[in-house]
Amino acid sequence: MKKFTTRSTSLYSQNVNEPIIIEEKETTRKIFLAEINDKKLQSGETVSGTIIHQRKSKNDKWEDIKSINLNTLKAGEGVKLKLRSTQIKKLYDGLTELYALSKKGVKSGENEYIVGTSDETINVPKKRKEYIEKLLQEDYGQEIWDELVDNNPDLATKLSNSRIQNNRLLALKEFENSILDASKNEQYWQDFFTNNEWIFGYGLNYQFLSIKSDQPNYGGQNYAGKGKQKGDYLTNTNSDDVKFTVLVEIKKPSTDLIAKSKNGEGRKYRNGAWLLGSEVLGGVAQVQANCKSWQRNSEILENRELMYEHIYTVQPKGILLIGNTEQFKNDMTKLTTFELFRKGLNSVEILTYDELLERAKFILGQKEKPLEEEKNDL
Repeated sequence: MKKFTTRSTSLYSQNVNEPIIIEEKETTRKIFLAEINDKKLQSGETVSGTIIHQRKSKNDKWEDIKSINLNTLKAGEGVKLKLRSTQIKKLYDGLTELYALSKKGVKSGENEYIVGTSDETINVPKKRKEYIEKLLQEDYGQEIWDELVDNNPDLATKLSNSRIQNNRLLALKEFENSILDASKNEQYWQDFFTNNEWIFGYGLNYQFLSIKSDQPNYGGQNYAGKGKQKGDYLTNTNSDDVKFTVLVEIKKPSTDLIAKSKNGEGRKYRNGAWLLGSEVLGGVAQVQANCKSWQRNSEILENRELMYEHIYTVQPKGILLIGNTEQFKNDMTKLTTFELFRKGLNSVEILTYDELLERAKFILGQKEKPLEEEKNDL
């Protein structure tokens, strides 16, 4: 469901204020600015626009990069703008919404529209909508919710579940877009998974892992205190009575899974075998060291607080989230090297970001079957 605001430019045309963001990085982005014209409403030719490359100014505002006059190009000169499949998909999705908006026709002045599928929008009679908006403006939101819970608990549950599902779908979209953004650092991913712990929960052997502490202390005062040996997450498996700690270490999706040579290609060790990326090897060693330290320190007095919550540490499992299997580009020898390495590990499970994304899609019903079943079908 998307909100658009428009401003009429003539009797038959209007500009859409919100750009379709095709690609966005920290300092540059590509957008599509649309105009709607209903002169050709019958034929469906209602949307036109401009693709613009922008740069962020010092005051954090997006500014258009000076355009090129194509008429000034000499013979043999040209301009090429390549769009990847992800960017084309964003443009396609945006155009789909714009064409849906164009069916409403052009209205004079400034207007606001909500575009969405029938299951995303609720049609409310105008007067009832006004009453609801007035109650919310006067800060009766909690009273309305309490009334729903007391008199119609089933409806309240449905509304709550719908809100949770919608928030998770938005997080899933952010996850999918951010994997391709190399500017997202480890801190961004830590914050993202902290705010969306359900992704880790159902994604790891379908046991719910609740995040007990981020940046835990494995070798010092207590699990949440300051110390020398730090990890990204301390999680625990959930059951009714007994829970066990699981340690998670996070790298970036752009981290190399296979070591690169000077020319940017993978480095072969021998025929059929490749050298693994240093962050993969270092990350595994780091998780193993963290697990060992956490096991050793789990029973000291300061750390028994977890045991009071029925959270125990017995040879803790470690998880390393790193990289993206898209790096292999259908190279089976590289994929085999990586797969044999991680399957040979006992106490550490290596997950890639695209695998975790696919499992998150399955949780929300965006995928028909889990990743493990897909692998068995190959």
